[in-house]
Amino acid sequence: MMVRAMVAALGILALAACASLPPQPDKDDLAAAQLGVLSLGTQQPGRFEAITVRLDLPASAAGSVLSFPENWGPEEDLSQLRRDTAFRGLERLPGEGEAYRVAPGGGWIAYTVAQDYDGEPDWQTHRLPGMRVQTARSHAFLLGQTVLPTWSQGGVPLTLDLQSLPQRVAFSFAPGDCATGCALDDLANSVFALGDFAFDIRQAGNTTVRSAIRGSFAMDADAMSGVLAGMLDQGARRFDDAPFASYLFAVNPIPAPPQGSAVVGTGLHRSFLLLASENADAERLRHTIAHEIVHEWITRRMGPTDEASDAQRMWFTEGATEYFAWKLQLAAGLIDTQDFLAGMSDLANEYLSSPVRELPADELAERIFESEEAQRLPYQRGALLAWHWDMLARARGSSLDAIIADLIDGNTGQELTDARIQAAMARRIGGHFDSDLARYVVRGQALDPMALTLPGCVVAMQGPSGTVRFAVRDGSSRDTCRAEILGPA
Repeated sequence: MMVRAMVAALGILALAACASLPPQPDKDDLAAAQLGVLSLGTQQPGRFEAITVRLDLPASAAGSVLSFPENWGPEEDLSQLRRDTAFRGLERLPGEGEAYRVAPGGGWIAYTVAQDYDGEPDWQTHRLPGMRVQTARSHAFLLGQTVLPTWSQGGVPLTLDLQSLPQRVAFSFAPGDCATGCALDDLANSVFALGDFAFDIRQAGNTTVRSAIRGSFAMDADAMSGVLAGMLDQGARRFDDAPFASYLFAVNPIPAPPQGSAVVGTGLHRSFLLLASENADAERLRHTIAHEIVHEWITRRMGPTDEASDAQRMWFTEGATEYFAWKLQLAAGLIDTQDFLAGMSDLANEYLSSPVRELPADELAERIFESEEAQRLPYQRGALLAWHWDMLARARGSSLDAIIADLIDGNTGQELTDARIQAAMARRIGGHFDSDLARYVVRGQALDPMALTLPGCVVAMQGPSGTVRFAVRDGSSRDTCRAEILGPA
């Protein structure tokens, strides 16, 4: 569960194709167009022990400051990953961090990236194996946040020069994405995979889904790519929002922790990263992919959030996401009606057995990382309430799907506030929403899963031990019930 906590703080990238790359503009032309250039390559052809990085910056970047991170997520001492740094037309700034100011006339900086440990990552050496740069003879795997600088002041858009990379490469940005320039922050919020990955390209609605997968898992590469494609397609349909022309799915194996298995999913710029131990079961892999893909809409498409207060709204950010992870899997045909009801039953019983189930919102926010039970509570309570509110909205001719679409449509780049979320919910659900939120989330009153508003085809049954089971009502078919659970797209 601590792995889950670390995931919440992280993000992911997209893929560059396995086909030949289009011609890149001449660097003199780019300088005239006020664009910089990010060039990536390998130090030796066909080998991946060292990756070369170069930034060429035009005169229009003069006065801008490039800052290299020393820490990101669970990773520290990131300067150890860079070597052979050379630069011209840049001034190294004094201070603890590594930062450079671009001089009048522009300049360049170049360096080599390589892992700073022997062999494969492990749990003894790394807080979360797989996040740090991996470079070996047969493959390389890098997250942009660990090796690329960001603009701390000023900056210019950048085009990509990937001509020196081998064909077996996947990058967050597809060929041609940055022909007119990409933001350095977006490029840093990316991932690239080289070498002995299994590469694939498929279509999900209007989105080209590219994948780069290493390792041997309980789900094969085709099945995992199918889950992601199905979730992207259904999210676009049900939220009336298809934001991606292309999307990357990258999977890299990590060692199993001392006990059990590990599955970590995180979203980056037009991409999704999955780090998993090869002993993880297929259901866990599938659901992690589903949950993290829903985050593309909840809340990335709704506007930025205040991380300092994010725990206060996890009833929505994680609870509604967990509900839609189950609902969209059902819509995509990845699970059946029984699987959906079993998943919601498990959430209900986890909630009922939780020693912290009556924590009010303020106290939960303070204790969210104290225990696995506290971390899981917003998922359990929020998902059950989301199902309940979906049915209440449905009774008024709307749906929770439409509420998500409203919040996406209302994104003007401003912060996603609690007030905006609550107003959108109340508008479609009615007065029950405000009273439910105050009772079960704000005050932490115990929620009775038996009293939830459910689809007409679903019955809640309680066993002698107090456990709850949601099942298809006698006389209803599973197919008919599936349609009733989903409602109109």
